[in-house]
Amino acid sequence: MKALKQTDILDAKIATLKTKRAEEFMELKEQYFIVHNSFTVSNIVNQGISEFYKTATNKDNLYTNIASVLGGYLTKRLVVGTSKNPFKQILGYGVQFAVTQLISKISNK
Repeated sequence: MKALKQTDILDAKIATLKTKRAEEFMELKEQYFIVHNSFTVSNIVNQGISEFYKTATNKDNLYTNIASVLGGYLTKRLVVGTSKNPFKQILGYGVQFAVTQLISKISNK
């Protein structure tokens, strides 16, 4: 029986790694195409509509969302008004976000 040389062993391991790499690359390409096809405009719109429908069917949640967004918007309009000052506008967005979150938390309790 002939003993295997180190180079033969190394060549065999390299060959198995190359085949494993090729198989994993093919699986990765398949996953890429699946993900790429799922991110079409129609799928995104359909998911958005279905999420909106789920929210709209729960009327308490819908009223809570409308009240919190409307309260935040009105507070922003009171703080900023019709100012063109960018600092005031940034402050207004911050206040709008804070009031929206506050009203949402209060109404969910």
